[in-house]
Amino acid sequence: MSYDIFLKIDGIDGESMDDKHKNEIEVLSWRWNIHQESTMHAGSGLGSGKVSVTNLSF
Repeated sequence: MSYDIFLKIDGIDGESMDDKHKNEIEVLSWRWNIHQESTMHAGSGLGSGKVSVTNLSF
């Protein structure tokens, strides 16, 4: 799957020359870690199924 991602931050100019995204920051790679516990010990109580989300890095 191919996609283009651009980041726009007020007061910060990027180097993008794309017609639709001039002066925005082109995101070349990104990572978003999401983890969900799934062991026999996790159980089925109120804590089960909760997701731990960490920083979004780009």
